[in-house]
Amino acid sequence: MKSDSQMLQSLNPATNEVVGEVPITPVDRIPQIVHDARKAQVGWAALSLEERAKILIEAGKHLEADAERIGGILTSEMGKPLAEGIGEATYAASSISDEVEEIIPAITPEVLEDEHTVTTMKFDPFGVVAAITPWNFPILMPHQAVIPGLMAGNSVILKPSEETPLVAHEYVAALNKALPPGVLQIIHGDDQQGKALVESPVDLVVFTGSREAGKHILAEASNGLKRVILELGGKDPLVILK
Repeated sequence: MKSDSQMLQSLNPATNEVVGEVPITPVDRIPQIVHDARKAQVGWAALSLEERAKILIEAGKHLEADAERIGGILTSEMGKPLAEGIGEATYAASSISDEVEEIIPAITPEVLEDEHTVTTMKFDPFGVVAAITPWNFPILMPHQAVIPGLMAGNSVILKPSEETPLVAHEYVAALNKALPPGVLQIIHGDDQQGKALVESPVDLVVFTGSREAGKHILAEASNGLKRVILELGGKDPLVILK
């Protein structure tokens, strides 16, 4: 990864050559991006579960049609074997239909009755979800936050790793061919953009990364009582042989 004041360049780890570049999101633009996400979320949440599922399945078809090209970008950008890069993109696309079909019954309103009362329990969306994801599975890690977040009626702002911005950008672009404007947005940059996104008025932060970064996110989220989902490193036992 290289950056100047405006562009973020992605480097091929095998050759150190530039694969491509994306515009760095100015930190002072992030409040407007969150504002746009909140406006878009209202109409998205008003759709039925079945309507959202239909749109997401259509979005998955666009991703599947472009999976080979996007998988190639993944390999060039982070070094995963080509078959695995294409496989990651293809699996993400093909899994959307099953995922949304599983989510529908999980968040369908439930009617609870006893001899005195009838209660309906509803599962309302949080609002705006911030997803901050790592480089090692640069499609599947965003995917596991984006699809459930959208299916539940939230809008999502994705901040991918600065090491793999291109494949995340293409992933979002493919889905956005079917999604309403503003429902899924992407920002690019490093820790500055990540911190600004966490500090902005989002409602849920989904983060995969280091323990230290997770501590900072949890502390900042407490100021606004934001919900958090943290998958942090430093937990894996290893046996080192000769």
